[in-house]
Amino acid sequence: MSQSYYPPPYPPPQQYYSPQQPQYYPPQTAGSYSYNQPPTYEQNHGQEENYNHGREENYPDYQVHNTVAEKWNKKPRFQDLWAIILFMIHLIGFAVLSYTGINELINKKNQPSNTNPNNSDNININISSNVITLLVIVGIFGFVLSLLYMLLMQRFPKPLIKVTLYLSIAFYFVAAAAYAYFRQYIAAILLAIFGIFYLFCAFTWRDRIPFAAIMLETVTTLTKKYYGTIIMGLVGLVIQVGWTILWIITLIGAKDKFYESSGCGETQNVKGRSSFSCSQPTLYLIVLYLVFSYYWTSQVIKTIIHVTDSGVFATFYFLEGTPSGTGSTPTLSSLKRACTTSIGSVCYGSLIIAILSTTRFILRSIARSDDDACGFIAACLECLLSWIEQLVEYFNHYAYVQVAIYGKSYCDAAKDTWRLIKERGVDAIINDNLVGNVLVMGAVFIGALCALFGFGYIRLFLSNDIVDNNAILILVLICFFFGLVMTGVITNVIDSGVTTTFVALSESPDALKRTKPQLFERIRREWPRVVQGI
Repeated sequence: MSQSYYPPPYPPPQQYYSPQQPQYYPPQTAGSYSYNQPPTYEQNHGQEENYNHGREENYPDYQVHNTVAEKWNKKPRFQDLWAIILFMIHLIGFAVLSYTGINELINKKNQPSNTNPNNSDNININISSNVITLLVIVGIFGFVLSLLYMLLMQRFPKPLIKVTLYLSIAFYFVAAAAYAYFRQYIAAILLAIFGIFYLFCAFTWRDRIPFAAIMLETVTTLTKKYYGTIIMGLVGLVIQVGWTILWIITLIGAKDKFYESSGCGETQNVKGRSSFSCSQPTLYLIVLYLVFSYYWTSQVIKTIIHVTDSGVFATFYFLEGTPSGTGSTPTLSSLKRACTTSIGSVCYGSLIIAILSTTRFILRSIARSDDDACGFIAACLECLLSWIEQLVEYFNHYAYVQVAIYGKSYCDAAKDTWRLIKERGVDAIINDNLVGNVLVMGAVFIGALCALFGFGYIRLFLSNDIVDNNAILILVLICFFFGLVMTGVITNVIDSGVTTTFVALSESPDALKRTKPQLFERIRREWPRVVQGI
């Protein structure tokens, strides 16, 4: 290392890192994503290398460090404008239906009610202040447990990955034994086969656990540092809950408004089963539009949070340790990009999922129809489409990282994601499974603790107010759901961080090598392929 990096006649640059560090190679310029095959780390160590691409031979060291951030697009252009325009038009249509439906409910409320209070079909739900207090306390309790679990992931990532992996395998065999006990032998055999397969995978994946542990430890540490990502998760949760409430009110009001004009009513078929039908398609089309609107808007809300979180972790990866820096508010900067230049790509990808989800809704409706043959075919198609939807969602999860880092259009992001999957798909799936087990098992465990806490709270403080066992069961299930939701606020952030770091490592290992050599060396020891960019 006593000699300069670059041959004469150029003057030797200043050494940025300690002499013990291996020589590094300048990355590709922005917009280029193919890497020449570099020598291995062992070949580099202790040897003088003249590895460059003919573009940066006379750059001073600080200029070379600036090139690390070239792949990070700080000023992206607006992409997929047609998608955001279409999304706004769709929101205007929903606003019109919402206004009409809410007005209908207000008018009905002002009219005298003709319902019989003694009718057993009427369900009166009385939510007291004590119940609301219970739900608020459980939500806070679940969030605190989630933060503590995040600390555990940071301190003990490898043991958590191993424990949750074997717990997942045990779940399959326990479920298979339960189905066999109730003489559901086909389900028991299938679950046992899945358990054996997963056990085999765990045996072959054991050498990947250290790399997944480093990823989990790094991302949880960054989540603590950039706590704005957790705040964004909470904000997204509040917006999603508010949107769901507004949608339910709109659906009820729209149904009341157009029920009679569409000639709708209950009929009975030859088998004596009652069914809902309308002589005019107006109500069908309105309900279908509202279902599509719910799926699309929900996906957009969820994706904006994911793109924002991915942008924060990408900012750390590419800009931390460079003269550009991450800035004072990386979360707000990432949110701004997600809601402006990248919003078109977000709407585009969310539209695909919304179309698939709406199609599944139609198939489920047909499956519940009176025609048994059509119902069977629709049920099979719905099952097939659910698998396709899950694959597209998994694909989009990585494509949105491309959008967050490079500011690409959705189609360009999809092409590069497909290239990434072909090169690193197996590694990504294994890493996602190992880290995903920690996140899912943690959510279930915290949900169970919240359910237990809620049950104890009811017995201690609400035993006089709530005596019905069914009501207690419902509240306990709600407490379990609250625990899952509050854990999801943090686990979704970690999931986005792991995905972003994996994509950045696969495509730009030189960025981490130059700015964070110690972390890169840890990863290189556990995942040697990191030195080979794709």
